Amino acid sequence: GSNPASVVTAADASRYGAAAYNNGDLAAAESQYAAAVATDSNDAAAHNNLGQVLVRTGRSKEAIPHFDKAIELSGDTWSYHFNRARAYAELKDWRQAIDGYTEAARLFPHDYATHFNLAKGRQATGDLPGATEGYAKAIELAPGPSALHLTYGQALELAGRQTEAAAAYERFLEMEPEGPE
Repeated sequence: GSNPASVVTAADASRYGAAAYNNGDLAAAESQYAAAVATDSNDAAAHNNLGQVLVRTGRSKEAIPHFDKAIELSGDTWSYHFNRARAYAELKDWRQAIDGYTEAARLFPHDYATHFNLAKGRQATGDLPGATEGYAKAIELAPGPSALHLTYGQALELAGRQTEAAAAYERFLEMEPEGPE
């Protein structure tokens, strides 16, 4: 049978949520993704998307159960682990963030942003060898973003590796000669 026109499916709500999110209307996106989750509690993507909106609106703690549910439903999806790790990082729960980024890196080893964020978490916990290794991996995967070289240089400097830090700073300056840094 066909559904009455007033019935909105979880997929419809998610589509409306995505449109609102892309237009910068986070309140409408949250409302639509919440409707999608309410309509189908086993929609992993809807849980993930609702979680992302909650993080963007400064409610990372509320987002984590939605990422947990998305991972429970589809545990091999890189972005769900990455997004949950980002929520933990926003809360400065570095152990959980590092665990999440580590799993995301295992699932999608060629994503420079995962390695960069993993390195940031390691640096926040004082693991400078792990941080410099992560930044180096991010740069290996994506040598273009100049900010990676600056951050790498800062971590190397903190680790007492002045010569390597100077080389990283030099690469940054070559890429951003007019940069405020």
